[in-house]
Parts: sequence; structure tokens; C-alpha cells
Amino acid sequence: MCAQFALKIEANKLSLKYRIKISDQLSSIDSRFLPLSSAPVIVTKNSDRLLTPMRFSLIPSWSTEPKVKFATHNARIETVIEKPTWRTPFQSQHCLIPLTSFFESVYTGPEAGHIIRFSEVDNDLLFAAGIFDFWKDNSTPEKSFFSFSILTREPSKYIEEHGHDRTPIFVKDDFAFDWLNLTKKESTSIKDELLKNAYHPTLKVEIDRPLKAGWEKRKT
Repeated sequence: MCAQFALKIEANKLSLKYRIKISDQLSSIDSRFLPLSSAPVIVTKNSDRLLTPMRFSLIPSWSTEPKVKFATHNARIETVIEKPTWRTPFQSQHCLIPLTSFFESVYTGPEAGHIIRFSEVDNDLLFAAGIFDFWKDNSTPEKSFFSFSILTREPSKYIEEHGHDRTPIFVKDDFAFDWLNLTKKESTSIKDELLKNAYHPTLKVEIDRPLKAGWEKRKT
């Protein structure tokens, strides 16, 4: 799981380095993001790279309500092709989630009983692969919205040693923007190409804050 992440970078620096336009709808990108909050993601629009806000928890276009009964902030790569919620977005609607750290609750390992922060060892920017969809409110169009999920896979040894069992799928700069347009192949080929170009960044870990009392009941 990746239920929280943060982005600490100046918008103009991100724009200039990666040739990304910043949406007028985006008021701030220096923040910490939780499921259902509005968070900045990168998409392709009219052949341009655009940083734009979307809701962090994908609501499929076919849903009759602007919410679902299960968590959708992450999508497991192992089942993304089979699950109805993810299948179409994975085929044709890709995004990148720029982040400088991500947070996990851990119940085993050296930091058990805490929320911990993972970040790149030199505090460099990371790109996680994501998918998105558009939910339309037919009765009140202005309530329609885009939403996204972070794709996840098995953790690196380092993340596993620190008590967590999943990781976002990170991609390097030389493939990151190819991911946005990797939509004209079969889903299995898209999955294979993404995993071929994914990598485990060198991370460091810090304790963010203690978990609430009773966390021990979650230990496995």
C-alpha cells in the first residue's frame, strides 16, 4: 500500500526541468497527500505534459456513485488487468505521480509501531506510475472529477526489512514520460514493459510519528 505521499519541490523548478505545464487549477504542490485528497499528477494533454490536480483514489467511470466500498488509492500490478475497476484505465489512461517521500504504517521490523517515511537517499524527486479515470455526474456536471491510483508491486528488500509488504512502481526519468503514452498495446504488453522499466530507488527511512494505541493487534 501507499496511502500517503508528499511532494516538496517548487512548481517552476519541476516545470523547467521536465518541460511540464502547470494547470491553473493547481494552487500548491508542496504538501502531503492522503486518500480522497486532491493531489498533483502528470498527464499528457494535446501532446503537452501537464501537472494537474486529481482525487487520490480512483473512481471508475462506470460507478453510479462518486465513491466505492473498497480502497482504490492503490492498484496491484498483479491483478490490474483482471479487475474491472482498473482494467480500462490501465489500458489507456496513464499518469505519473511525482513525489519526494511516501509513508507507511508498520507493525513489524525495527520501526514497528510507527508511521515511517521513505525518501530517496539524496532527497531526489521520484516518479511513481499511476492510472486515472473520469467520473461524470450527469445531474450536476460541475461535480464531475478525475481521480487516480498509484500502481504497486512487491517491495524491495530494504522496504520489506523495514516492515512493509508493498511499494509504488517507480520509473526512471528516461522511461517516465514514455509511460504516459504507453497506451496502444495489449494490456499484457503494457504490464511487461512497465515492469521491465521499473526500478527500486535507493531509499532512506525516518520515523514520522507513532501509531495509535492498540497497534499491536495488527501485528502478523
